[in-house]
Amino acid sequence: MLAVLLSDDPTNSSGPMNTALLIIVLVLTMALGAFPIVGTAVVANALAEDLTMSLTLFGAGVAVNTAFGAVFAPISGRLSDRHGGKWSCVLVLLSSGIGLLILACAPSASVLIFGLFVSSYGQGACNPATNKLVAERAAPGHRGKMTGIKQSGVQLGILLGGFTLPALSIWLNWRVAIGLYAVLAILVAALTAVALPDSRDRTQSSFPIDGKSSTLQLPRSVSLIALYALCMGCVVGGVGRYTVLFAENALNMSNVAAGLVAGLPGGIAIGTRIIWAHLAEHRIRPPVALAVQSSLTALVMAMLCIAVAVGSWIMWPVAVISAVGLNAWNAVAMLYVIIGVPQQASGRASGRVVMGFMTGLTVGGFLTGLVADVTGSYGTAWASLLLLSLIATFLAWQSGKARFS
Repeated sequence: MLAVLLSDDPTNSSGPMNTALLIIVLVLTMALGAFPIVGTAVVANALAEDLTMSLTLFGAGVAVNTAFGAVFAPISGRLSDRHGGKWSCVLVLLSSGIGLLILACAPSASVLIFGLFVSSYGQGACNPATNKLVAERAAPGHRGKMTGIKQSGVQLGILLGGFTLPALSIWLNWRVAIGLYAVLAILVAALTAVALPDSRDRTQSSFPIDGKSSTLQLPRSVSLIALYALCMGCVVGGVGRYTVLFAENALNMSNVAAGLVAGLPGGIAIGTRIIWAHLAEHRIRPPVALAVQSSLTALVMAMLCIAVAVGSWIMWPVAVISAVGLNAWNAVAMLYVIIGVPQQASGRASGRVVMGFMTGLTVGGFLTGLVADVTGSYGTAWASLLLLSLIATFLAWQSGKARFS
């Protein structure tokens, strides 16, 4: 049985039930906070046909979600510091649930895009909210494991969406399928509000919220990790959106094989995120772990650069290495924020890092496609992302010097 101790506090029992409830809230907040963009991607064909949306318009809707997620991330971080992790998670779940409900009922493309805008708060706030909850309630020495578990919630949401939405869309329709997840998010919000103990009293007694926390200067390492997240976000956005197209068009892989190559890293990353976060708390300093992960990402990009020359077989090792680096670094970055800044500023620091990641995610996918269109191949795009991976490695090392000098 998984054992994760809660912070030593008389108001918060560290019994199995409370620990299980905390893990459920963390995992589902991460899974459902990011689910609107996952769900719409899975049912994209049926959705676009029903609402007569072009691929360009659909892409614009996705960009609205990630772009405003970047805008809301620092705002949500401040709200997390002020109101605590529990109520921040409730707000994330309500944002996702209401946004999904709008998507399910959307009569037109413009209403669908509005739903993606409403849910963008949850997209940008899920990390600051859950990071705050971990900082408040997980005991030192157990935060790495807890962070890895909750970061795997995003991958769990992707797997659930991929397995359930197509079947539900066939049996019922895509609107009902999305609507069921909207109801789930709202129910989890209610469960969190009613059942999860509030740790604000303890936080406020230990760190009085008198305005000083909002003006507390964050360590320079936070800004460096935010830049790291920007670079890695660009890589995630580019690779995530174009792996299948690259495998099919440039390497002549079947649609099934290309889909497996794209989906395999996410499945493996459920485990690698937990392992990396645990190692980063107990064995390897977080900046060193981040540098290793971005170096592995650079290796992935180098392999993609030569893929056309060597053949499609190389995509399978690419998928495995991606699961260790490209798809797992987020867990270490979030842990770095949780253990690297004072608890009363953990939300604000998380918001800054997430803003960098969401900005990179938005820009990276667009620029990768643009470069591929202009040059007529993916080579230059992959080389550009290789360079960004190397820059991220340099930033990780610099953050270590700033943090531990």
